[in-house]
Amino acid sequence: MRKPLKPLLLLFGFGLVIVLFWRADPKGVWQVVKSIGPWAPVFLCPYGLVYLVDTFGWRLSFGSHWPDALTFARLIRIRWAGESVNNLVPSGFLGGEAVKVYLLHKIGVSGWTGATSVVISKTVQTLAQVLFITFGALLGGIYLPTGSPLRPAMWATAGLSLAVFLVLIALQYAGFFKTTSRIAALSRRSREWLAKHRQSVARVDEGIRSFYHRQPRWFLASGGAYFAGWLCDTIEIWLLSAWLGWPIDWPRAAVIEAFIGVAKALGSFVPASLGVQESGVVLLFRAFGLTSNEALAYALLRRGRELVYALVGLGFLYREESSLKRLKVEIEQNSSS
Repeated sequence: MRKPLKPLLLLFGFGLVIVLFWRADPKGVWQVVKSIGPWAPVFLCPYGLVYLVDTFGWRLSFGSHWPDALTFARLIRIRWAGESVNNLVPSGFLGGEAVKVYLLHKIGVSGWTGATSVVISKTVQTLAQVLFITFGALLGGIYLPTGSPLRPAMWATAGLSLAVFLVLIALQYAGFFKTTSRIAALSRRSREWLAKHRQSVARVDEGIRSFYHRQPRWFLASGGAYFAGWLCDTIEIWLLSAWLGWPIDWPRAAVIEAFIGVAKALGSFVPASLGVQESGVVLLFRAFGLTSNEALAYALLRRGRELVYALVGLGFLYREESSLKRLKVEIEQNSSS
């Protein structure tokens, strides 16, 4: 994304949030937030479980090639740091996945092993999310009120996401990078990059195919762990709803969480999906009979939780590499070698 466009998109996101609050009742939103009281920190806990389960999914993506120098606790910190970079650092180059590879390499994990595990982990997590969206859409078709205009859309989404899931599975087995490289080659800049890194890309692609073909049980276990992580994501909404007396049981919480993920994906062009995520929360809460005040209160709490976890992750990153500028230089040197 071009740098001048980012501030404009961020401004657009802020504007969208302001419109949502202006159309609701800011005082009413704050009253809902205040009603949680001193128990608010408790609602940070479910996402910690998500981090734990997702890290276990990443551990399984190493397959039988688990590095001796890497402990599970270290893997949690590395993943936490990388996800925080994805959420907070507005840079198209310094991505969280590159940070993960670099931090793995720093403790002695080979660049090939680290890069392959990160790519496998990300693709398996994406597969699990698409499956979770299918699951959430099916529940939405069942649990949305009769006559809701969203019910047909839920059934259509379930069919579409299942088709996407099957296509992604086929791409993994055929060679994901081999296929996407043909598409990327349409761009001159992409062709130049691929020509420079062709051997590395081919090696990582072969590692991914080997994982799917020769270690199917590890693949299924990793996918199962990531799917469990998405299920754990629903606990936050369900727990908050139970505490505040909202009519959101676990199946409805699963629908909301699945489609907040869809909203974030659709709004990925906006930094942190600002405004787009909040719009999705309002739409979903209203579909299940809640008010905009309640929806925006949850959206605020969710942003607060994201900020807390991101700051903790940046603390882990600072512990590993105190200079962000030096970190960027090191990653650039590693990626070009």
